[in-house]
Amino acid sequence: MTIRLAGASYRYAGAGRPALEGIDLEIEAGRVVGLVGANESGKSTLCLVASGLAPATIGGHLAGDVTVDGRETAALRPHELAQRCGALFQNPATQLSGTTRTVFEELAFGPRNLGLPLAEIVERVGWAMEVLGIGALADRDPQRLSGGQAQLVALASILALRPGHLVLDEPTSQLDPRGTRLVGAALGRLAVETGTAILIVEHKTELLARLADTVAVLDGGRLVLAGPTATVLGDQRLPSLGVEPPAPVRLGRALDAAGLAVDLDLLAATAEEADRAEGGRGDRCGRGGRDDGRDDGRGSPSVSAAPGAAPGAAPGVTGGVALALQGVVFDYPDGTRALAGIDLQVAGGERLAIVGQNGSGKSTLVRHLNGLLRPTVGRVLVGGRDAGQLHVAQLARQVALAFQNPDRQIFSGRARSEVAFGPRNLGLSGAELDRAVAEALAAVGLEAEADSNPYDLGYSRRKLLSLASVLAMRTPVVVLDEPTTGQDARGVARVRAIVATLAAEGRTVVTVSHDMRFVTETAARVVVMRAGRIVLDGPPGEVFAEPQWPLLASTYLEPTLAARVGARLGLGSTPTEAALVAALAVRGR
Repeated sequence: MTIRLAGASYRYAGAGRPALEGIDLEIEAGRVVGLVGANESGKSTLCLVASGLAPATIGGHLAGDVTVDGRETAALRPHELAQRCGALFQNPATQLSGTTRTVFEELAFGPRNLGLPLAEIVERVGWAMEVLGIGALADRDPQRLSGGQAQLVALASILALRPGHLVLDEPTSQLDPRGTRLVGAALGRLAVETGTAILIVEHKTELLARLADTVAVLDGGRLVLAGPTATVLGDQRLPSLGVEPPAPVRLGRALDAAGLAVDLDLLAATAEEADRAEGGRGDRCGRGGRDDGRDDGRGSPSVSAAPGAAPGAAPGVTGGVALALQGVVFDYPDGTRALAGIDLQVAGGERLAIVGQNGSGKSTLVRHLNGLLRPTVGRVLVGGRDAGQLHVAQLARQVALAFQNPDRQIFSGRARSEVAFGPRNLGLSGAELDRAVAEALAAVGLEAEADSNPYDLGYSRRKLLSLASVLAMRTPVVVLDEPTTGQDARGVARVRAIVATLAAEGRTVVTVSHDMRFVTETAARVVVMRAGRIVLDGPPGEVFAEPQWPLLASTYLEPTLAARVGARLGLGSTPTEAALVAALAVRGR
């Protein structure tokens, strides 16, 4: 049982050049093949071709051979393809049917359409939920899930079809760190125990280092590198191809460049500590954090504020209180308690990151900051004014929010018009409006796409476009919900630079992220959430210090590799790779 592409080239309808050229790739039964590359290199297109969805469902022209179990994909009917090869899209919102009332029904949707007996449908749904640890979501409304929860449900809906092959386009992009490990472990077991052939696109090379047998690199629609996982992920050319090497490789090179001798086996062993510490797969919404907002009795430790700063503010930030939440409780209409008593102050000019497991209430919290949601109980203050007394239009002058899912934000027919919409409604016009739009598009690297239809852009560039639409509003507070999702190494670096620029301008930046490296490198303060509550609050060096690791594990978070290595070497809290290298250099002297 294999998926095989031989000399495969594909061109989208109306495109001037192929998106894929001369692809030779084989995914054998029981094997996992990782696919990496810069954004727009053709990874998602290759997934569509390998799974038989292109050109069958989206048109275009395919040359060469694409077979599943020896049969040309073009010769297979849709239901035959669905049973042989399950495809997971990059954006889970496009995967869910939108016709079901519960997650259980959503997972049953596919098997029901195959005409399976009821008992088998129930068994398959139960198995898929168990594999991914999402049993607690069974009765939840699919439209009320967090981005990460929706991603798990979308994957479970594919597993319930029991296909012989899986083609997965960034299946963990919206998952918390521990959730990523659990999904990786589940996929590894599927490959070994059932002989499932898996093609997986990922920006998380640490995941591929643990999971994949081989890795292939795409660049400009061509395979430019392929081979055993360790060989490819250790290749010096990866950064120039827009791929971030795994943390042990990256850190090892930084140490070599600094002339520091550190045992790379130590780095590898430290990177595996989290795997050993996991000790088994729990329920994703049970052990480690609930989704119902109830406290688990562990308390809410925090780091005290610096003298002269607003309570909870980062040391040195004294710009007054930009945002405040006072006893905020929020219940969704289905009764789900997403926030269970939030007290939080954010100082003007502060760089705050909000982290926590999927479903912990992070996105719900930030939607209160611009009035998209209103507290069930409690108050939100923006610039000292009660947000409950302000219209959304008034709040929009103070707080701009880039959504986690760009497709819920984008609506215009041209990128330029999309970016102009917000500032125009805030009163900008003429040359000033044009300048704001041009600067925002340049900041995200989309100036050449100003006249493009946003939906002709890939998911990662739509994310950047939604960020540009927020930057153009020039608000004193900027909120970014998972800004690095789907971004390659260059895209993450661009977002990092944008946060630094906003901070240098004295603007308040609130970021929600599952990328712990991004958090440690961009935030001056980190708030950790679990089950709708804040359980930890302080500078990154203290939040990710060794004494907090058990608490972080309870929220499905993990310290960075630099923090783990620093602890093992007795260097204290070194949350960033640069800080670790600097600490080692000092000790060496």
